[in-house]
Amino acid sequence: MNIDNKLILENSKKLNILYVEDDKQIQESTRKLFLNFFASVDVAVDGQDGLEKYNEYYKVNNTYYDLIISDISMPNMDGLELAKKLRVTCSEQAIILITAHDEVNFLHLAIDIGVNGFLTKPIELEQLKSILYKTTQKIADTKIVHQHYEQIEESNILTANLTDASELNAPIDIIDRLVKNKEKISLIWIDNELIQERLKSHMIDAEYFRTHYGIKVLDYFLSVIEGKAEVGNCPVIIEMLDFFKHKELPLEDIFMICVLFKNTITAYVFERYSFNQNLFESISLILDKNFEGVIKSYMKLKGCEKNKIKLKKIKKVEVSQEELEEDINYSEYVLENDVYELQDLEDDIDSLAVSVTMNTKSNIDDIINLGEKIKRYGVILSNYPIFSILGESISKLGIELVSNSKLLSEDNTRMSNITALIEGFVNDLIVWRKEIFDNNIKDHTFLNSSFFSNVDTIIMFIEYDESSESDENFDDDMFF
Repeated sequence: MNIDNKLILENSKKLNILYVEDDKQIQESTRKLFLNFFASVDVAVDGQDGLEKYNEYYKVNNTYYDLIISDISMPNMDGLELAKKLRVTCSEQAIILITAHDEVNFLHLAIDIGVNGFLTKPIELEQLKSILYKTTQKIADTKIVHQHYEQIEESNILTANLTDASELNAPIDIIDRLVKNKEKISLIWIDNELIQERLKSHMIDAEYFRTHYGIKVLDYFLSVIEGKAEVGNCPVIIEMLDFFKHKELPLEDIFMICVLFKNTITAYVFERYSFNQNLFESISLILDKNFEGVIKSYMKLKGCEKNKIKLKKIKKVEVSQEELEEDINYSEYVLENDVYELQDLEDDIDSLAVSVTMNTKSNIDDIINLGEKIKRYGVILSNYPIFSILGESISKLGIELVSNSKLLSEDNTRMSNITALIEGFVNDLIVWRKEIFDNNIKDHTFLNSSFFSNVDTIIMFIEYDESSESDENFDDDMFF
């Protein structure tokens, strides 16, 4: 996916970074490049120099660098050792490491340290932009979280004694109205253009979100109104936020979804009970308290809580993956419409693959259509946590087909090989779906190793380019 520089600049233009590289020539050219994205770029010649400048920057500014980008192989102190020391100093520090292709054995160590991303030499433009976009988005999320600490503490003071809604004494008719109209309310909420846009941008099916999370959150809110549950302790929120974290939703998107939930409820109540100001204010306060619970829970999931700020813990129902999957009925777990769509997509994928294989000239539109169908199959599975890893792998295959469609349309032999592999792949999908939804097989991962191997093989065929072995276009495609 090509990322517009403007998307990166939205988050990066106010950030200050430290770039650590011992090669002077690379250091200078890359620093100039980074200045196009960041407010300031300081440089260091090795890990030791970087650590000293990192600590000095804190003394002067009373804050740490927003981002550290460091080479791994350096004299005096390498990038891994530097990353370890920075993690001790600031557990939230954003770090990107640069490694040569022959240094991949260091990657598992870097992952253990918890670095935010990797760049490999020679660095390609799209690789760099992708890493910068994801990392600066996470930095922006963390900043937003910290900006809300004061707001949360004020909310704690205001609602310190509000543990339930027993003193609300809501009229019976409002509870009845909300219960009877919860389906309508949830549809108004989820049909909001802003929510649709944010869910779609992260390939989240709006109906799946509404039925699996939206309705359940609304049910919990109603139980709070009835005085049957505590404010701010909705267990569904924990599940929903874990789902959001897995999908890597930006914090502002989560806030928007929660705020619009509040707005939908209050608009409904106000329209019918505006004469009862105390009732309206109490319901609004309960929603604020639940919203506070969302913020705190998200901070806990993101690992952003600061020790000096004491926040009440949200009660969490611990459910292991084994317990989640035990005796699960997949036909009830997955929406019926989604199962039907998976079956239709299998037929479409198989037909398109056969058509492309049979044609003497690969049609770019057919290749794009094939990729989109495969991606859609993966997106549907990705909506369900226990199928998400498989779904992401399948989506990746579809994205690769679409991204390389022009290149593949010009190489019919290669495309025929790819579609032949896809035909076998979709046959496995059919077997998997039938075992899951017809026979409710206990181990839903029984074909995963085959799927992952097939996806890797097909992508290898897609990405292989003989011209990449030549250095003729080196300067055009690489930074250094």
